[in-house]
Amino acid sequence: MKLSILIPMYNVEDYIGNCLDSVINQDIPKEDYEIIILNDGSTDNSYEIAKRYADKHSHIKLYSHENIGLYATRNKLLELATGEYIYNLDSDDYIVHNSFGKILNTAIENDVDVLGFDHISTPSLDIYTSTKPNEKLDLKVESGNDFLATNAYHVNTVWWYIVKKEFMNKHALRFDENNPLGDGPFTLRLLHMAKRMLYLPLDIHRYVIVPTSIMNSNERKHLTKMIDNYMEIFDRYNLLASDIAKNSDPKLADVIYRVEHWRDVNVYVMFYTLIKSGISIKEINTILRKLKTIDAYPIKKFIGERYNSLKHKALIYVFNHKFLFFTILFPCRLLYRTRLLNF
Repeated sequence: MKLSILIPMYNVEDYIGNCLDSVINQDIPKEDYEIIILNDGSTDNSYEIAKRYADKHSHIKLYSHENIGLYATRNKLLELATGEYIYNLDSDDYIVHNSFGKILNTAIENDVDVLGFDHISTPSLDIYTSTKPNEKLDLKVESGNDFLATNAYHVNTVWWYIVKKEFMNKHALRFDENNPLGDGPFTLRLLHMAKRMLYLPLDIHRYVIVPTSIMNSNERKHLTKMIDNYMEIFDRYNLLASDIAKNSDPKLADVIYRVEHWRDVNVYVMFYTLIKSGISIKEINTILRKLKTIDAYPIKKFIGERYNSLKHKALIYVFNHKFLFFTILFPCRLLYRTRLLNF
């Protein structure tokens, strides 16, 4: 078995059919890949829809268990996988039709640990072709550290790459089951350990913008929990940077900078959550003091080529001056609640 496509599924009856259609319509012989779906206690019709596909297609395997959460489900899927390479796909997303043959063959022919590719964020469910189908590819096998040192703006999500299962097992790489923001530190650690990786500039993955998804909910309880998740993840980024620094290799300075850059990106994003959450200035002040003790505030390493705009520079200035931030906090909350401000 060359490839295992792993799909955790929870209450996605409006999307799972499109997801499965996309992985069925691939230019890979059925005997070379498997599609493993693990139903995480769905309460809608997701399981019934997936079962119809599994009954019809022999390379689809469907399992079910009581709800244990996305990342615990991902870890169980890893144990079920038998493919040489693994791809983690969210059940509300999809991939370009007849695209994975090139991805898989390139990974095998070059014997890489990791192969990354591009995506498009969209609310549409029918963008089945790549915008760069005939682009000549300049293949460059390099270490994950070399890639990190020269590519600041890759996507730190598990659907951005396929990965060799043997490599994951060798380094005991498994997902943090308690934090939905764990993709970032996990991916950076994985790339740091990769000896051979490739990046193909092909937009293969489709990230479907779903307002009710775990990352897009604006319920106050959810937002408060997300702040706790952010605070934990900042520690994970710092721990990874410290682990890399123990190597004493000056060539890794750029890698450490990238890790700290992604930490600061998350700090920046968390400020929007602080505005939307409704928590008090006293609570925010406590959070900012904690960030300062781990050198994550004021934000220093967020601005780069991608974020070098007047908007981002102005917001960083406001966020980094807490009394200025506190001054605009309540007007911003009022505008947000009345839907005159959106972010």
